[in-house]
Amino acid sequence: MALEWRAKLVKEVRRKVIHLTGLSVPLGLIFLGRTVTAVAIALVLAGSLLLEAARLKGKIRLPEVRDHEETKVASYIYYMAGSLLCVLLFPPMIALTAMLFLTLGDTVSGLAGSILKNCDVRGMPAPAGRGRIKPLPVVAAMFSACLFIGYLASGFSGLSFPIYLAGAAAATFADGVAIIIGKRSLDDNFSIPVFSGALMSAVALILNSSLL
Repeated sequence: MALEWRAKLVKEVRRKVIHLTGLSVPLGLIFLGRTVTAVAIALVLAGSLLLEAARLKGKIRLPEVRDHEETKVASYIYYMAGSLLCVLLFPPMIALTAMLFLTLGDTVSGLAGSILKNCDVRGMPAPAGRGRIKPLPVVAAMFSACLFIGYLASGFSGLSFPIYLAGAAAATFADGVAIIIGKRSLDDNFSIPVFSGALMSAVALILNSSLL
């Protein structure tokens, strides 16, 4: 049992190290600007789609792809698609914060979930009577991490507490609840930045923020 838990944790750590490469998006927004960052993500996404097509045809194998993703589009594609939409649709500082929720907040959630059972609400049927929601400790870890990230980033982003609070709540919902469209779950690597960015933009608009 201990060996199984350790193997699961090590695999999740490896995946989250790759996940953290998404920090290049906030850095790009800061140092390169919105247009250059969007073009760079679009180019990487185009290359990744070719790679993913080859993987689904069995021509190559990517070791960090989860078991339930073997026969369907893997989460890294949704990660880049969500990142691109986030950069294109939202004001730069809101996009930056939403991407930090994805890269850092989701990392905390993933590591917390790696030590608990039944945390993959998208990759497997929900346990009877529990619904497709992550355990409360994982939800709490995600929300606390995102709120803290929003607070730390606010010194640079200028986002007020109500705005990043809303973003943290949206990111936590996207991470913790399986959103079913038809018979498929919406990947949280896509929904976290898009949902949090959309809600932060809405709150900023309500507050007449100069960020918009």
